[in-house]
Amino acid sequence: MHDAAMPATGHGQGANTSRPAPETRLSFAGPLPRTAVHKAADTEVLLTDARRTGENRFAVAALWPRDHFLRHRGADAPSDPFLLVESVRQSSILLSHRFYGIPEGHPFVLCDLDFDIEYPLPPQRDCPVPVVLDSVCVPTTDNPRRFAMRLETTAYIDGLRIGRASLHWLTLAPKAYRRVRFRGAPAETEGARGEEAQPAPLPPRAVGHCHDRDVLLGRDPDGVQGSDQSWRLRINRDHPVLFDHYSDHIPGMLLLEAFRQAALVGTAGMTDPLRNLSATFTSFGELSRPVTLHAREVSRGAAEEYPGISVTALQDGRILASAVVGGISTAQMCGAGHGAAC
Repeated sequence: MHDAAMPATGHGQGANTSRPAPETRLSFAGPLPRTAVHKAADTEVLLTDARRTGENRFAVAALWPRDHFLRHRGADAPSDPFLLVESVRQSSILLSHRFYGIPEGHPFVLCDLDFDIEYPLPPQRDCPVPVVLDSVCVPTTDNPRRFAMRLETTAYIDGLRIGRASLHWLTLAPKAYRRVRFRGAPAETEGARGEEAQPAPLPPRAVGHCHDRDVLLGRDPDGVQGSDQSWRLRINRDHPVLFDHYSDHIPGMLLLEAFRQAALVGTAGMTDPLRNLSATFTSFGELSRPVTLHAREVSRGAAEEYPGISVTALQDGRILASAVVGGISTAQMCGAGHGAAC
């Protein structure tokens, strides 16, 4: 069994910075049960332990695999920032069940999230990377019949702060979820699996992947590719990571990965890994209806050294989600190759 002490350093936005992080022993012996984080496959579980360190403060342990969120890019490539996002997403589920009494079977609704990575991230290793998440839960509602929280997290590897992430979510009883989820949705949504014809994928290497199955962007038949920066979303419900378990709507992590791919294709000179992202989710996306992503480069102040792009996902005229994505330019990478290792 491997244990690690919580680093005695300051922590991120939303946390109480007047005191150092507590020393807490965490186990990295193996993944938690997949049901604890709503996963179907053991290999998709990143968390290994969690301890309460204050009234609404927790230390969470994660093991990041050698491969990235969806693909492997070579032994010298830095870790994927989306491993931090997925770790925080799993933390919100784990903490809700274990420490706040949310019953099993209650759906979780993602409202918004953002992250900011200290660049560069440490490179991959020959074994999984142990990560410590110093996390603070901030209640966002006074309604006794609703559970809504914002999770503010600072991540550490070997005692070194590598970045921060924030995630806002709410949980609903199954009956309340169905009322909210299917109100105004197409009649065939609940329990149906209509298949939307998938557009041809962009070249995998253009979005940092090796295989067509991981490409979420297709050419938009209603737009002019390359001029208005629009793409049609590709949804593969048999994808082993993005659809690890059943979902009645388009998963939030799928949209985030699509935003990343749009940033790589739509911003001149941007390369992976991304440095920061801020996303808001406003509507449930139907799996059987087309989604179009629109992107435009954002103007940043002279002090901002990272390129950025704004991406919006639209379905039937409704905004499903939007994000501003910031990354590293090819010039800043100084010629280092971190493309997909195919």
